[in-house]
Amino acid sequence: MTSFAARPGSYEEGASREWLLANGLGGYASATISGGNTRSYHGLLVAALHPPVDRWLLLSSLDEEIDGQSLANHQYPGTIHPQGFKYLKEFRQDPFPRFCYQIGDCSIEKTVFMIQGENTTIITYKIKNGQGHLRIVPLVHSRGFHAASSLPKMSQEPLAGGAVIRSRALPDVSLFLLSDGPAYQSNEDVYYNFEYEAERRRGLAWNEDLASPGSFEMNLSEDVFFAISASTRRSSMPDWQTEMKREKSRLAGLKAPIPALAMAADSFLAKRGKSLSIIAGYHWFDDWGRDAMIALPGLLLTTGREKEAAMVLRSFAGAMENGVLPNDLGARSYNTVDASLWFVRAVSIYFEHSRDRQFLKEIWPRLLDVFHRYCRPAEDFGAAEDGLVFCGPALTWMDARLEGRPVTPRSGKCCEINALWYSALLDMNRLYLELGKGSRNPNPNFSRLAKKVKDSFQRFWNSETGCLYDVIDPEDASIRPNQIIAAGIKDLLPAVKREAVFEVVTRDLLTPFGLRTLAPSDPRYEGRYEGDPGRRDGSYHQGTVWPWLMGPYIDALIAIKGRKKPVLRKAKETLRPLLTLPSVGIETIPEVFDGDSPQRPGGCISQAWSVAEVLRAWQASQ
Repeated sequence: MTSFAARPGSYEEGASREWLLANGLGGYASATISGGNTRSYHGLLVAALHPPVDRWLLLSSLDEEIDGQSLANHQYPGTIHPQGFKYLKEFRQDPFPRFCYQIGDCSIEKTVFMIQGENTTIITYKIKNGQGHLRIVPLVHSRGFHAASSLPKMSQEPLAGGAVIRSRALPDVSLFLLSDGPAYQSNEDVYYNFEYEAERRRGLAWNEDLASPGSFEMNLSEDVFFAISASTRRSSMPDWQTEMKREKSRLAGLKAPIPALAMAADSFLAKRGKSLSIIAGYHWFDDWGRDAMIALPGLLLTTGREKEAAMVLRSFAGAMENGVLPNDLGARSYNTVDASLWFVRAVSIYFEHSRDRQFLKEIWPRLLDVFHRYCRPAEDFGAAEDGLVFCGPALTWMDARLEGRPVTPRSGKCCEINALWYSALLDMNRLYLELGKGSRNPNPNFSRLAKKVKDSFQRFWNSETGCLYDVIDPEDASIRPNQIIAAGIKDLLPAVKREAVFEVVTRDLLTPFGLRTLAPSDPRYEGRYEGDPGRRDGSYHQGTVWPWLMGPYIDALIAIKGRKKPVLRKAKETLRPLLTLPSVGIETIPEVFDGDSPQRPGGCISQAWSVAEVLRAWQASQ
């Protein structure tokens, strides 16, 4: 089990780092290491009411005060008040977030953890040499977690040890606030004008009011150890010490090629119905098909979770329509050309790990659905006469839109889509032979079509740039990272061309934190990912760096240079900056970075395929 520690010297320093705990449902607790909230997504209990979606902010924070000295931190117009960060001596995560305060001779340790599989957060307090009056004020809301908004009408009823809070916005859900230490006193109040600085910078709603139903209070005269529970389920105080030991033991048992990323990898796995799915990123994404299939090998197979991997594959296979995997599983949107191809890849890698022929037999009809759908030309995508797959605008992973118009349409035959199509055909041929061992009539269609695709794929070569066209029919010579996927697939391109692609990508796109989405020499290049939604969407795939692309890059490096010790050492050196950078999220990897130096992290603080592909590439480098 790894441990993180920091001693922020100012509010701004503490507010620049964020922690996150997930509960296996899509819900979470998250804030900054200063203890303050800088996002509308921050809160001690963000509950997933229909796992892994329908997430609501219920408990925003707990404000502690000992004899008039407050440990809280809030941004109001023009000020930070109170300034509890002045008493914060250390923040640790080992494995739970722990805030260590000192007020004179009094030391306070505040620890946060969640009960796995429940929308329940426990906040524990260990106070030594406490003297005077302790007051803890819960600040609550009842809103969807995506945006700051006005307070709904709320009511409360007393319970042994606390109260139950209900809101008109969420009449069927109750928030139980309980304690086994301080006594609860009802005193309804509203705190006005909280500001969320990160949302202001993102051009989103960034201020709101929070309600206080009352406070937990006690007089301190000795050492005390107690907890406060916030739950949608527990109407009585849980045996939190047992639950804490159970969760600590569970986390200690997590394995990963990079131990520091084990908890992050675990956080993305979430319940969906009676099965499992993968959250694409925290704080705001739900379970997306493309992201889940790219992430599955790294998150679940490198960490020894084959059973969970099979459950995730079943979840998405069950949502497939006519061979197309949903882009967004919750919304059941099917506007993607590559999710099904990544699905084939994930199934193939799963089988390599598990040799689970029963699962392969079960999933095989869905693989055939993919094959038949891609062989059939349709309005949105399908195979042309040359065997290559064409697609309409914004169906690849570069699908950002600006005022409804695709920023990078990529209409036509895209290089990575057809590399994945070729790879899928080879995978399906191997898997068919596994299923058909002993059969006298093996199906030759996969290998025959794969040869046709390979022959046609040579048209992607652009002799002027010495690498691949990003799209053909029509030709788009933009130097983008998509071609690195083709370079990592054995035998798709001649060795000399694979090496040339690798050299161009290394020269123009490689950064310490991932690959740029467009070469800086391109006049459309945007080196900063910042500003309001329009500006961010406009730069999302026009130069912004994506860490997940380090996976395909390392694949290509090893495939081209061979599994020699210097090559494997180089692979790890290439990945190491992502593991040593003090990024926004603690012991995780964010969604994106700026294309230009200094390369600031952006987007989600913890992204599934970023973590997954670094784990997978690290294991491949062993």
